[in-house]
Amino acid sequence: MKRFITICMTMLAVCMFTACSNDDDDEIFGTGLTGKWDLVEVLDGPEGQCESGYSKPYPSGTVIVEFKENGKLVFNYGDGKVVTMEYSFPKNQEEYGTIYPVLNIDEVPFGYVIEGKRLKLHYYGNYFCDHIPATFVFKRTK
Repeated sequence: MKRFITICMTMLAVCMFTACSNDDDDEIFGTGLTGKWDLVEVLDGPEGQCESGYSKPYPSGTVIVEFKENGKLVFNYGDGKVVTMEYSFPKNQEEYGTIYPVLNIDEVPFGYVIEGKRLKLHYYGNYFCDHIPATFVFKRTK
């Protein structure tokens, strides 16, 4: 489970990057993502199996992620471990069939939404068991 959280947190870094599409409208993705976010809970996911509404809270400081403007996502774990990953915004956003913008964290797709001081990352990658995909909930720290 710790490896799953590490991978998902690494993917989360992609969310903080700001980029523009090549369309004439220049829709901007990633606005508001840069900065530090503290993991507060994971909704659904493999631990919840098929139980809708499953929630696992995390104490403040367990995982702090920092989205940097240079496309780097830094995971700072409470035990002192630091992992850096890359994030980006796929140009084919419509391919995901979601109402949320999508970002890739080391090529793993996540839909994201910022609601006030909360960031939700919805896992859109492959999964091979029968459960509701995880949503990672963060609160802004900076």
